[in-house]
Amino acid sequence: MNEQADKKKFSRGKKIKFMLITLLFLAVIIFIMGEIILSFMNYPSTRDKMNKVSFTQAKWWTYDSVSGPRYVANQVSKEDAAFFSKEIWYYHRLQTVNNAGYHDKDNFTEISPASDSLRVLVAGDSFTWGASSDTGKSYVDVLESDLKKQYPSIVWNNGIPATGTNHALFTTKKFLPLQKSNYVVLGFYVGNDFTDNLLPFDRLTFNNLASCYHQYDHDKDFKPYPISNREAYKKATGSYPMEELNFAQKICIRSRFFPFMGDLKDKAMNRLSGNKRRTNEYEYNITKDYLKQLNDYVAASNAELVVLVIPAYEDVNKKGDHYLNILKIVNELSLKYVDPLSQFAEDDYLKINGGHWKNRAHSLAGHTLSKYILDRIKEKQQTTFRKTSAF
Repeated sequence: MNEQADKKKFSRGKKIKFMLITLLFLAVIIFIMGEIILSFMNYPSTRDKMNKVSFTQAKWWTYDSVSGPRYVANQVSKEDAAFFSKEIWYYHRLQTVNNAGYHDKDNFTEISPASDSLRVLVAGDSFTWGASSDTGKSYVDVLESDLKKQYPSIVWNNGIPATGTNHALFTTKKFLPLQKSNYVVLGFYVGNDFTDNLLPFDRLTFNNLASCYHQYDHDKDFKPYPISNREAYKKATGSYPMEELNFAQKICIRSRFFPFMGDLKDKAMNRLSGNKRRTNEYEYNITKDYLKQLNDYVAASNAELVVLVIPAYEDVNKKGDHYLNILKIVNELSLKYVDPLSQFAEDDYLKINGGHWKNRAHSLAGHTLSKYILDRIKEKQQTTFRKTSAF
């Protein structure tokens, strides 16, 4: 009897051992296959993200709580030209920085209310800044060129990458009184403007590798709080700096599979816990509030707000939630808007580094926007652009 019991225990032990070895073997196979597939998909490893982020702030960038995030003129170098050799448009934009720290050939100096020039203030993020377009080819450049063919015009571009509607409200309040604007255009990018509105913009850092991160996070109730540069680095990359990692961690950060599984777990937890729904609702409500504040301020300044809806490339084939939400908001608030989506193809977007427009899409958006404004001028039978209200 004892011999039979020993055989059963031994047999059970062999089965457990075999199962464990089999599971380990399968795990290794899944890991290897996952790494290969994710490599073909260009899914970034933690190390890939770390290669684009550093603690060193770019010389051509600064920020504070008074003037907000902005560029610094005459700080772009030959090293930057070499770094941006594959994105030379970026380098050229860093060469054109005005007195206020924005990419514009005009300095933002006060315009007389008696000026009869058509004055347009354009706010937004990297699309408005002109990302991926050649010099003179951004949608703001096209808008300005079209307007100047019809009227003497002054167009100011205060677009700053990685900012949302809260920043547009800030810059409009700052520069509309100087320009005495007739129209304010908000370029709203559905890809990330909802998310950008969750954080303040006054600690937005661009480093010498041209990537950016906020030195803020928010708690479960979406209240923002400042974080250290080190924590901001981890939030942006998923890891603390290389010099703080042990040998095993330095190996793991080269994996694509681990961050993929981590992202998958976070998405599942957010969905199951209801965090995704709560986040979407909060993003919607705070964005709507910022847009209402912006419109109220512009209207009180005897000007008119026009929202340029900037779709993400995914919206070309299937309209996403963020795209549908911004249309819902502008209609709920009765805002005037321009939506050029029907004119776009997926090939009008770059699929890397933010998925920005190519020249053709900038041109289409700029012409559509200028036509809308010129038609509004005719519709209102506007014969002068002088401002009579006090600022």
